[in-house]
This record gives sequence, C-alpha cells and structure tokens, in this order.
Amino acid sequence: MAFIDASFSSWRLINESEYYHEDLNPLFWTKKGGEYYFDPIVRKKLVKIAKEFYEKYDDIAKNVDIIDIQLTGSLANYNYTPYSDLDVHVLIDFSKIKGSKEVVKSAVDGIRFIWNMRHNIKIRGHEVETYVQDYKEPHHSTGLYSLLNGEWVKKPKHSPPSISDEDVEKKYRTISTDIEKLEGKLLSTNHIPSNAKELHSLANKLKKKIMKMRKESLEKGGEFSVGNLAFKKLRNSEYIGRLNDVISLSYDRIYNE
Repeated sequence: MAFIDASFSSWRLINESEYYHEDLNPLFWTKKGGEYYFDPIVRKKLVKIAKEFYEKYDDIAKNVDIIDIQLTGSLANYNYTPYSDLDVHVLIDFSKIKGSKEVVKSAVDGIRFIWNMRHNIKIRGHEVETYVQDYKEPHHSTGLYSLLNGEWVKKPKHSPPSISDEDVEKKYRTISTDIEKLEGKLLSTNHIPSNAKELHSLANKLKKKIMKMRKESLEKGGEFSVGNLAFKKLRNSEYIGRLNDVISLSYDRIYNE
C-alpha cells in the first residue's frame, strides 16, 4: 500500500511495495514476539557454502582465519524483491595477507568471480552470492546478520522511505536506452577491428558510469537513493546482463577474422 504525499505528486512514502515491505522475507525469517529469527536449516547451508568457498583461496585460507560470516543486503532488510540475492560475506583480516591491499583485493575478487560464475546455487528461489571482505571495510547496508553466530550485527529498522518514482524511472529509461543503442551497434557492426574497439570502449565506459552512479548514490543517499534503485531496476530487468554481453561480444569481434 503506497501513501501519496500531496505536496509532491512524484514522491511516495513506501509501505508495502516493490521497494519496501512490512516484514522481513518470510521465506527465511520467522517473527516471534517482535523479533526475527533466521531459518536454521538455511543458515547451516549458507555457513557450509561460505566455508567451502573460502577454502578455494588455498594459502590464504590456511593462514587467515574467518572472523565472521554475514548475511547482508535486501534479504537482511525490508527492501527485498523476487530478484534479491542471498549476499554472504566471509570476513577476514586482509592485513594478515602478504602483498599490497590493491593486489590482495584484486586476487580475492578474481577468485570470487570464478566461484560465482561456476556455481548457480539457489535457495528458495534466491541466488547465493559469496564474497570475501576485509573486516575493517565499512558497509553501507543497514541490516547485517551473523550466520556464524546466529545473531544480528546490525538490526534493520523498519522505516519506509520517500522515493521519487519519476526520478528512478527517468534514470532507468536513460541508461536502458543507451544499452539498447549499443546492442543495435553490435548487430550492425561488421568484423572491422576499429568499429569493434570503439563499441567495446563505449560499453565499458557506460558500465563504469553505472557503477560510479550506484557507488556515489549509496554513499550519499543510502539504499533507497535514486541511483541505487535505478541500478537495481536495470539489473532486475536484465539490462546489466545485456550490457555485459555487449562488452564480451565486442571484445571477441576485435580479434575475429
């Protein structure tokens, strides 16, 4: 149920909607006496997955212990959708790993990417996404649940936000149109390397712009900022995936003969 603020017709105070809900997702959470309890069967599975994922880091896993395994994102909050992932973060101390922070992070991200590409684990219709994170790294999420310890690290507060549907839709439409134009160029582009290189460069530039938009929106306005909601809409409607396809296919065309 959405409540209209008469003074700003394009703004809504969200209650029960695609953006915000009265309760945490009942597929994973049970409410008793005003408190939410995470499903113990799912919790056990996620901890096992996270530990097996971390073991793929070989030498790191042997020398650096797990500090915590946390569930974050919209499934630890009231802003979930049918497309929300179970975001599972393995927290470790990066300072105990040899090498510069940039090199370590790059290596960690590479292994994470390969794991998540090779595995398509879904629990109750929601994909499991695993990450390794420095425990000192700040987190923008307002809900953090320790799967390892079975308790809240940061309990989410039910506070329906004000959202400009018009602004979200405008930003979404602008970027989705740009992606469609790049797809059109891909279809019409022949195998001439210069054309493929230009398309590849444009697609990468647009992706960087999208990720920068989301990052800055999260930092300035939080999870319900216009930029972040526009990003989620692009992802849920598969435009981010389509942009990634343009990047991959244009790259291949650079070297095709």
